[in-house]
Parts: sequence; C-alpha cells; structure tokens
Amino acid sequence: MAIIEYLHKKSRHFPNRFRDYFLLMITIEFCLSGGMQSFAKALNNAYGDVVERDAEHDGITVERVMIYPKLCSKSQKRLARSGILMRYPDAEATVLICHGFMCDKFDSGIFRTLFPRGKFNFLVFDFRAHGDLHDGQFCTLGKDEKYDVVAAARFIRQYDALKDKPLFVYGFSMGAVSAIEAQAKDGTLFDAMILDCPFDSAENVLKRSLDNVKFSLFGYEFSLPGRSLLQRYAFHPYVQSMIKILLRAVSRQEPKDIEVQAYPIKPVESVKKISVPCFYILCKRDDKVSVDAIQEIFASTASLYKALWITNGRGHFDSYFYNPEKYIELVQQFISACLDGTAQKTHKKTVMRDDEKEES
Repeated sequence: MAIIEYLHKKSRHFPNRFRDYFLLMITIEFCLSGGMQSFAKALNNAYGDVVERDAEHDGITVERVMIYPKLCSKSQKRLARSGILMRYPDAEATVLICHGFMCDKFDSGIFRTLFPRGKFNFLVFDFRAHGDLHDGQFCTLGKDEKYDVVAAARFIRQYDALKDKPLFVYGFSMGAVSAIEAQAKDGTLFDAMILDCPFDSAENVLKRSLDNVKFSLFGYEFSLPGRSLLQRYAFHPYVQSMIKILLRAVSRQEPKDIEVQAYPIKPVESVKKISVPCFYILCKRDDKVSVDAIQEIFASTASLYKALWITNGRGHFDSYFYNPEKYIELVQQFISACLDGTAQKTHKKTVMRDDEKEES
C-alpha cells in the first residue's frame, strides 16, 4: 500500500486526463500480481503469524508463531513475542496458557497435561521481558502484559483452523492477572477462564513480598529494615531496581535477567467486568496472595457460573504440585461443564476447601 500511495503522489504531476488512467492501470497490476492478497493476509495476521511449521507427528501439528501485541496504551508500536501452537485434528476447543513471573513458554507447556490429549489445541507464548526476544523490554506484572494476552487471543480468533472453536485460558500468578486484565478490556476474548493464584492488586502483592524478606544475624531472624517505607513508595521509579531484587529473593524460580517496572493495577476491580465462567484456585499458605484476597476476587467477579478452590498447597502456585490428581480432576470437570453448555446455562457459585485431614 505504501507503493500505491507513492505512485498516487507522483501522479499529481500528470495531466488530469492521464492521471485516472494511470492509477487504474497500476491498481489492476497490483491486484493481479498478488499485492491485494498480501495486503489481505497482512490484515488477517495483524495479531500474529505462523513462522514455521514442523512436520506432523503422532497426529499433532506444531507451529512456531509470532504474536504482535501493543507496547502499551499510549503507543501503537508493536512487540514480537514467540509462541508455540499445537493443533490436533479432532480438537473441540483451544486453550491459551499464560505463564507466571520468571517463567516462559517452555515452563508453562507442561500444563497441557491438565487437559485430555487430543481434545484441545494449545498456544503457549512468552510474555514481554521473558523468554525469547526480550531485550529492552520490561515486565509490568500484568499492566501491559494484558496486551500480550489480547494479541494472542485475537490471533487464535482469526486463525482459520481455530476461529470457530471455543477458546479457554489457563493462567497462573502473573499470567492469571494478565488474563483478567485482558478479558476486562475485551469481554469477547475467552469463553471460560481457569485462574490459579491471581493477586488482588499489585500494591498488595509487592507488600506481601517485602513482608517475606528476612535475614539472619547472630542466630536471630529480622524483617527487612525500612520495609514500610519501601511499601509506601513501591511504584516510585527509584525503587524499581530494589523491587526486582526482592521479587527474585522471594521467587522460587532460578534468577533470570528480567527488567521490572511495576505499576498500580487492581484485578479485584477488573473482575467486575468479567461475565464468562471462572474457576479460581489458591493455596491456603500462599505467601503472596491471601485467602481473603482471592475470596474478594471471587465475590467481585460478575460471572454467574464460578468456582473457588482453596487447597492445602504449601506456597505460591503449589496446588498442582501438591495434589496433581485432584487438580486435574477439578479442572477437567470445570472445562467439561463449559464445553457441554452447562456453565453457560447455570447460575452457580461454588467454594471448595480441602479438608485439613487430607494433609500429609
């Protein structure tokens, strides 16, 4: 299209009687040479594209994709995020998997095992500042990551082989928050949501992270000096480097070179705009998200069909690892209700708590 615009400018120097004829001939040539097809393809792939397709193996088509999210609300610049799409010939729905802080698409890929093999397609991708192609990018703990989710979901919605199938999202920690913020922005993205340990607000999760920072001296354990001051100014630019160090200190992941710029966001408010079926999960001993926080998120969610499971997990995002059999069972029950239409036709609010006797 840039070529057409350029020629249009040049044609202004032509006599009037030749200009229309010149532009008509150029436009016809553009269309016949495949230019219009390329333009249409570019429009269809505005949110992502398949860059490589591996040979089909065991009924699975694996495609390496690029997702193109907006940089932020104030910019039309787009980033490139790497992803992997796995398609099955008889899949009934697609699941977008959103990883947490300091993870990547390969870490989150293991959660495909939550869903029956062959029944679902999957897309895993790297959030900004994570995984591949992260140079010069910043993690915002969900504020701008929502644009990554929006782009990934819209890419799926426009992909010919997937666009007519239901789309579910599974997210944990920061990935769950990003999915909430994305769905609140565009309520047509997902047909159902599975959200493990989303925080209620960035302010509170940073506060709890700082509360958990301890150090020992002469056999005694002390809290972080100046903790209340850091909590008060957690979003100040000069405190961001300290926040990065502290998030690493309390993270159970291996340290990675991830630049962080935290901003105030409140998923507990955003869920008021979400009406699709939701399944929330939280460990009762989560040191970053309190039980009170997840209960408030659950209560605030506008969905008529929603469930909350409080588990005996030992810490942040530990429910699956603590009891994988029950985790898979409850996730599949929820998804089945969404696939057969039960969730869409039923008004139901369910709260489940693991019995203390189940603890080993």
